[in-house]
Amino acid sequence: MNTPPSFIGDWLVSEYLYTPAGEYVGVICQRRRLQPQGGVIRVVQICEPVQIAEGISPQAQEVVSIMNRRVGEFVFDLRPVGRARHYLGPDVIGGGFLWCEGVLTARGMWPRFGCNFTSFSILLNSRRQVTGGKFFLANQQIATLLGVAGPVSEGFPVIEPVSSPRCFRGFCQVISPAGELLENFAVTNEDIDATRSRMQGNVKHYGALTEWEAVADPGQIVSAVEVSDQVSGQIAGFWKIVQDEKLYQVWVYMLAA
Repeated sequence: MNTPPSFIGDWLVSEYLYTPAGEYVGVICQRRRLQPQGGVIRVVQICEPVQIAEGISPQAQEVVSIMNRRVGEFVFDLRPVGRARHYLGPDVIGGGFLWCEGVLTARGMWPRFGCNFTSFSILLNSRRQVTGGKFFLANQQIATLLGVAGPVSEGFPVIEPVSSPRCFRGFCQVISPAGELLENFAVTNEDIDATRSRMQGNVKHYGALTEWEAVADPGQIVSAVEVSDQVSGQIAGFWKIVQDEKLYQVWVYMLAA
């Protein structure tokens, strides 16, 4: 959960739900409130049942059955500790790290729901945030979600991938494992694609979310996510680069048409 000052308050979230194989399952509507309370932020999430897509498979029906156990109100306290974020429960426990303003990754457990999770969130602007995550039972993946959050006054938001090929430009931040900015350079989507093409790996698509795992150099592994957002006209990406099983760098890029 990302908590810059601009995202305190009441928000509406649309979570697009996918099976581990990438089949679209439906949408989960969620109401979210973040309120400062002393040294913590109280987070309240009210999740509705899955709005099921037509003609889904038996495997997708199983995902619906599991995710509908998350219906109702879930509450936890979040404590900022420098760049770290500690989730204190009761309904979400674990922690995250704010790599740069508006960009956070996290992992932990929903004890009452019964699943562990990994997640990311990227603030595209003060009124739009994209989030992604996976639920697991230990290392057995249950579901992948891509969420988009916006103000209550604008209704539940939608997200679609960018529909037409064009040039997107912006900047990429290179960040150390401790969160220090090492470099900030201009980049285009063609530059990102060219860098990716020099790696060997696998790519998976979940609607507007793309994930890939690749080997860049001997001993160097890249785990990456990218969100393509037609509504805001932006592409946002997050790479974790691991060298010899140790975190080496994080790359964050934000591009606009």
